[in-house]
Amino acid sequence: MVQRDVAANPYLPPVNRSAPGHDAGVRERRTALAFTGIAVGLIALGVALGAALRSGTPVVVCLAGLIAALVGGVRGLRSLVRIARTRPRVAGGGLIAAVVVAVLANGLMALGGAFVAFIATVGFHRGRQLRRFGRVLLPRARAGSAWARLPLAPSADADQRSGETPKPPLRAALRAAVAAQWRENGRTEHASVAAFARLSLDLMALGAPPELLAGANSDALDEIRHTELCFSLAHALDGASAGPAPFPEAARARTLPKTRALALAALAVDSLVDGALNEGVSARIVAKLARRCEEPAIRAALKEIAADEGRHAAHGWDVVEWCLAEGGRPVADALRGAVAALPRAMRSPLPEAAQDGGWERLGIHGHALEAEQFAAARADVVARVERMVGEAQAAAA
Repeated sequence: MVQRDVAANPYLPPVNRSAPGHDAGVRERRTALAFTGIAVGLIALGVALGAALRSGTPVVVCLAGLIAALVGGVRGLRSLVRIARTRPRVAGGGLIAAVVVAVLANGLMALGGAFVAFIATVGFHRGRQLRRFGRVLLPRARAGSAWARLPLAPSADADQRSGETPKPPLRAALRAAVAAQWRENGRTEHASVAAFARLSLDLMALGAPPELLAGANSDALDEIRHTELCFSLAHALDGASAGPAPFPEAARARTLPKTRALALAALAVDSLVDGALNEGVSARIVAKLARRCEEPAIRAALKEIAADEGRHAAHGWDVVEWCLAEGGRPVADALRGAVAALPRAMRSPLPEAAQDGGWERLGIHGHALEAEQFAAARADVVARVERMVGEAQAAAA
């Protein structure tokens, strides 16, 4: 039905109010854009609140942020549907839809990167670890000599052979406590073997070049050696033989998403957190401990482990760079989201007697050393990611 608004202006041309795509199309477009704005805002809120948890925000606030982000994603999808429906009727609908898709996708990738980094840093353990739903998987320890057979001499014998001044013997209680912590270290090293095996499978699934596969497999062999060193040092300290028990959880560890873009982003964030950051922190801490340790056998083991962990961190960066080159902007957004969600401090679970650094002469770090080295490693990671992502985007422009 054609109407003329005579009262307003009798000379205006008639407007067909019933024609499809006029008022209805405008309303649909405005509603879609409003939903898009809500989606992007809620995604940003979710990332911000998730990061705020790292500075002491209650868990309920973080959950609220994640729920808000989920709502944002749903709203975004609704907006895309609305724009798609109005596209035949509204000029410029295709361009609007493309812009919305790009903005929403970037925000969701950043949120995804932040979420993966958040999960990977819950219950921090240094080094590359195996996780399931964010929980670090570790094997139990059981009696047995298979992993404690390296000929590492107790303190007194080592002092005599090295020509150093003999040190007072360690108290039995202290020896037992330090040995228990070395066995705990052995459990994490053993779990890292499985983590690198998982990395090898992920790299193969994504078609990684041979040097990345060789690095992952070489790193897994290093972790086997580290496991033997840890359990053998514990045996040298208290005379008890133990090693990792069967580890069936390793077969049920997380796998990558099916979509290649998401898989590359997830692998990049995993390698950033577990490889570049965690292995880098471990290398820094162990190198410092090697200079402070007073036990020759432990000091020699620490020097070996520090060199290996530094190489593992470098391999982690190699994986990040390859994922970025393969995945482009989505991986870059995920890495930036991950950096935003990195915690400001690391605080590993330690025996109370070790927390003030009193066991550093025996190769067990304290909280102050850990905090110092984590802050330095984190700063390096943040700066390098920003530089790497900026260079990649400049090259693509």
